Amino acid sequence: MKRIEKYTKAQMLPPEQSSVHYGDKTRFNKAENQSTIKPTDIQQVINLTNEFLKMLGMDTIENPKLDNQRIAELCKKNLYMDYNIHKQIQLDNNLKDIGDVVWMKFTKDEYLGVVATSNDINFDFPSSIEEYDDTTDGREKSKFNKWKYNTSGIIIHHLQKKWDREFVLIFPLINIPDGYKRRDIECGIGNYLIEKGVPILDYYSHNF
Repeated sequence: MKRIEKYTKAQMLPPEQSSVHYGDKTRFNKAENQSTIKPTDIQQVINLTNEFLKMLGMDTIENPKLDNQRIAELCKKNLYMDYNIHKQIQLDNNLKDIGDVVWMKFTKDEYLGVVATSNDINFDFPSSIEEYDDTTDGREKSKFNKWKYNTSGIIIHHLQKKWDREFVLIFPLINIPDGYKRRDIECGIGNYLIEKGVPILDYYSHNF
C-alpha cells in the first residue's frame, strides 16, 4: 500500500490560506488556474476513480451517475439530497456508515468542481459576491453559526460558472481497507485525479 500513501496524505494549506472567507486569494487563484486546463471527459473521471479504488482492493462502481430524474425525485426543495436516498445507498451497498460515499459535482461546461465525501450533496450557489460571507442566520460567524455558502459554490460563482444540476457522481465506498477511513479515500481519489491531469476547480476540496 506504500504507493497509495502518497495520494491519501492530505495536502493541507496554512490556516490563513485555507478559506475563501478571510481575504486570502489562494483558493480562488488555484481555481482560476485549473479553469485554464481543458476539462476531462466525465467517463474518464469515472474510469480513473475506479482505477484508484481497484488499487486499494475496493469494489469499483460501473455506473456512479445519479441523473436529474432521480435527483428530482429524491432531493428536497433546498437542494440537499434527502436522508432516505443516502440510507438506501447505504443499505444497497452494505456500507458501515451512511456517509461512506465519495461524490463529485460538475459545472455546465463539464469541469469537475469538487470531490467530497459524506451525505451532504448540494448545489449551494451564491447569487452575488456580496453573499459570499453570509451566515446561516445573518449574524456574525461563530462556532454555532456557519457560513451559508460552501467554498466550492463560492469558487464556481467566482469563475462565473454554474453547477450542472442534471447529475452527480456517487461512489459508495465498499469494503474500505483496514487502516483507512473514508476521508483517506476521498483524499486519495482527488489527488490521483490531479496527478492524472484532471482539473478540479475546488482544487483543495478533498483535503479538508
